[in-house]
Amino acid sequence: MAFTEEQINRLGSSFQLIEPRLDDVVSVFYTKLFDAAPALRSMFPDDLGGQKKHMNSALKLVANNVANIEKLAGPLREMGARHVGYGAQEAQFPVVRDIMVDSLAEVAGYVWTPQLSSDWGAALDAVAGYMIEGMRGEQAKAA
Repeated sequence: MAFTEEQINRLGSSFQLIEPRLDDVVSVFYTKLFDAAPALRSMFPDDLGGQKKHMNSALKLVANNVANIEKLAGPLREMGARHVGYGAQEAQFPVVRDIMVDSLAEVAGYVWTPQLSSDWGAALDAVAGYMIEGMRGEQAKAA
């Protein structure tokens, strides 16, 4: 997926605003995720410290590479393949996307706009698309 220059600029600017509060975004995200989908909690370690660091890094990586998201295709496919072992399912990706967008909006506060929700949703959909390709590849190998 290619993003417009306007989307790239909005994503970059919004990330700069929330980056100082990224730990808050990720904490809100996991709280909302486990409230919305309690069955997912068992897929994660009891101590989410390491997981939160991974999510912080992933958000930074996406924000910094949205102009060339296809450069992340290989690593994202590998991550998707690993998620098969965790029990992840394709149907969970839209839920995760929506909760992440809600978490970003909550932490950003009044500066957040519906356009930013759309832009971040599109960026997360691009990430999910590559991850799902990796999941499907892994599942095909196992079949």
